[in-house]
Amino acid sequence: MKKGIEFEWTPSCEESFKHFKEILATPPVLGKPKVGEPLYLYLAITDEAMAAVLVQEEGKVQQPIYFVSKALQGAELRYSKLEKLALALLISFCRLPQYFQGHQVVMRTDQGICQILQKPDLAGRMMTWAIQLSQYDLQYEPRHVIKAQAMADFLVEVTGDPTETTSIRWMLHVDGATNQTFGGAGIILESPAGVIYEQSIKFEFPISNNQAEYEALLGGLTLAREVGATRLEVCSDSQVVTSQVNGTYQARDSLLQKYLEKVKELSKQFEEVTIQHVPRERNTRADLLSKLASTKPGVGNRSLIQGLIKEPAVTLHLTKINPSWMDPITVFLESSKLPDDKKTTKALRREAAKYATIQGQLFRKGLSQPLLKCLHPDQMDYVLREVHEGCCGHHIGGKALARKLIRAGYYWPSMMKDSKEFVRKCIKCQENDNFHKAPASELSPLTSS
Repeated sequence: MKKGIEFEWTPSCEESFKHFKEILATPPVLGKPKVGEPLYLYLAITDEAMAAVLVQEEGKVQQPIYFVSKALQGAELRYSKLEKLALALLISFCRLPQYFQGHQVVMRTDQGICQILQKPDLAGRMMTWAIQLSQYDLQYEPRHVIKAQAMADFLVEVTGDPTETTSIRWMLHVDGATNQTFGGAGIILESPAGVIYEQSIKFEFPISNNQAEYEALLGGLTLAREVGATRLEVCSDSQVVTSQVNGTYQARDSLLQKYLEKVKELSKQFEEVTIQHVPRERNTRADLLSKLASTKPGVGNRSLIQGLIKEPAVTLHLTKINPSWMDPITVFLESSKLPDDKKTTKALRREAAKYATIQGQLFRKGLSQPLLKCLHPDQMDYVLREVHEGCCGHHIGGKALARKLIRAGYYWPSMMKDSKEFVRKCIKCQENDNFHKAPASELSPLTSS
């Protein structure tokens, strides 16, 4: 036209223009979402980047609607994979609010981010993000086929880590800790994709060391079941717990037996559960979490899930407690209640001065010995059998058995008589005792004439 040539609109130009309008009307990459139809969100992360893809399904075809990508910087590079997933979800909501407000969004993922964000005991930035995400009506579905996930993976340039695709076992590290006032448990669950779930549990009840290890194991199995793990490999530095679960050790304590039954019952909900003993050096992270829970609540503990348990998972309940010699003394010391008989009242006051109650348990005081735990008649037979022929017993005599019971910290009024009677009825003592060769009847002396 600059050279003075007259412009002419030919039929071929008209055909090309129509084709150009069709291309502009139907772009080949991104599409316009249909009103009222749900949108599906896919996430992908690496160590340095994150990406999200929003698609809409038309039959069996997924049409891309929009995508978001971001390079992680500064402190974001040190986030755990679970935090990076939550951050990718939050950034998607912040950059694409018009889609999330006008459509029902369904997130498809193979990670347990839904269970973690819905926990009420989150701490730090994860709690803040969970509150921000709660304003949107977001639903979660398990990811069955890849489809648009391949596009999200392409955006973050995933190279394909063979350790994340070949291994299907979840790794669980548990540890329990106790001190004079509190107890705690540390749980670290790692998915095959490398997403790490950290949980710290504090116990608000008296607990022993073995009981804390079992509580940590039960808490770890519960967390693994909530996030959808099927194959689990458990690592614990407690040789007692691992050996009892594997059957190497026998659980003699009635409370530990109930814990063992609870663990086996919970393990049946998985396809495969293996537990192994590891040195404390290989279980340092779980040990730190358990000590953190047993001291005091932390502040800003990253994506740490902090829990609080007020009652043990397993308790021993006595169906019926028979009356015993301790009842009048305990009632007098706790409520100052006395019988009607004056003679009995005077004797009870004199006898109760030798005893004390600590947390509902009766103890006998002494001048030159520590407090002795008073036993109920239903418990005496078990204690006698364990001290006499247990793992540390060597079938001693009745008087020595009674003195050993006192050194062990137990007391009941007839312990000397009961110890002698128990030794007299012990079959092994009767079979291996060194009897004197004495006549069956007493000899009568005769005087010579």
